[in-house]
Amino acid sequence: MMRTLLVIVTSMACLSSAADAVDDDRVVAERWLATAVESSKQIKPESAISHAADKLAHAHARLGQVDEALQAAKRVTNPQLKLYALTATIQAAVNADQATDLLVAEARQTLKGNEGSFNDAAMKGLLRIAETKQKTLPVTLKKPESPPLEQLQKAFDDAVNRRDKLAAFQTLVIPSVQEKSFDSLERSIEETIRVIEQNPQPDQSSKFGTYGDSAEIARIRIVNLYIASKLADEGLNDQAARHLALAEAVIDPLPDHSALVKWELQSLRIHVLLQLKRINEAIQHLNTIKTPLIVSRAAAEIAACQIKNGQVEAGVKMAERIGTELGSGDNQGTVAISLFEHGDRNIAVNYINQVGETDEAMNALISLARHWVEAGDSVRLQSTFDSIDSPTARTHYATAAAVFLKLRDVKQANGESK
Repeated sequence: MMRTLLVIVTSMACLSSAADAVDDDRVVAERWLATAVESSKQIKPESAISHAADKLAHAHARLGQVDEALQAAKRVTNPQLKLYALTATIQAAVNADQATDLLVAEARQTLKGNEGSFNDAAMKGLLRIAETKQKTLPVTLKKPESPPLEQLQKAFDDAVNRRDKLAAFQTLVIPSVQEKSFDSLERSIEETIRVIEQNPQPDQSSKFGTYGDSAEIARIRIVNLYIASKLADEGLNDQAARHLALAEAVIDPLPDHSALVKWELQSLRIHVLLQLKRINEAIQHLNTIKTPLIVSRAAAEIAACQIKNGQVEAGVKMAERIGTELGSGDNQGTVAISLFEHGDRNIAVNYINQVGETDEAMNALISLARHWVEAGDSVRLQSTFDSIDSPTARTHYATAAAVFLKLRDVKQANGESK
């Protein structure tokens, strides 16, 4: 009896601790959002005020603060962004069983004179939420169970024509990589390539480029790079290098019009080379890439690797090649995280204070805040904020901290790990 009572008391204490942790995240998220609001009051440029207001509106809505979300949404000057912010606010109102009439009226006023396909679609979605009053509740998403690997392998072996063989191969890849069934997967790679070579098809063109058998084979060879990455993670560098070589044979000869496939191969090759600590080779390949989007991502990964290896000055220099393309903010965030984790803090602080104040640049601050939240490092989350000079950057950083703390709160409420 005493033992049973002890188990019950212990279980209740664990549940209480979990509830306290969830409450803590919620409270801290609200504090960070309040900090973001205060920082936003110091922003001067109108476009920066609007962009920050959009982020704040969504964050308030996520925390269920309907009135505050509406006030923030009113400061968004871009009609489409404002409609999206109001949509999030209406969903928060529905979740809280609050009236939506004023919010819908604000949306109608926003749409007036700004009609168009995107805005009309946004308004339609907004009205659907307001009219159906369907709540969104946190749920634990369970991944659908996939068939056993042996079954997928049999389906691949039984496939006789090119189309079925390719389809069966695609379903086989992820489970094989997850279960580290690399030998059988390699055999499947080679067999699939033979099927393509023995059953050639004419090239096909689309808005994404021209694709033929060479691109299809290259797409299959991407799997060799997945395998190489996994093997490198386990320190099996010789085996990883062999798979890298198999993929490399098709990368450079691939025509530029097979753009998407070539970009993925180029990016993954650099990733594997860095895992193998072949940084100079990675840089050489970076110098041959013509696509700014891939250059930006690869330069960030190389810079982060250099910083991690103690080459801080070289890493910061490499980071200059990230540019201002779409996605560059996230790439700058990668470098910032590496600087804080492995470099000199003063250099890291200087780096985040010179990324700029564009909407894209703000993603660097968002990435950094997310990193500290997911790492559970509240001290560095706060100290980094204290080091940021720009009110715009401070606002986006604090808003991101609130949002990711709220997401962590939801995961904990669902019994998921941090």
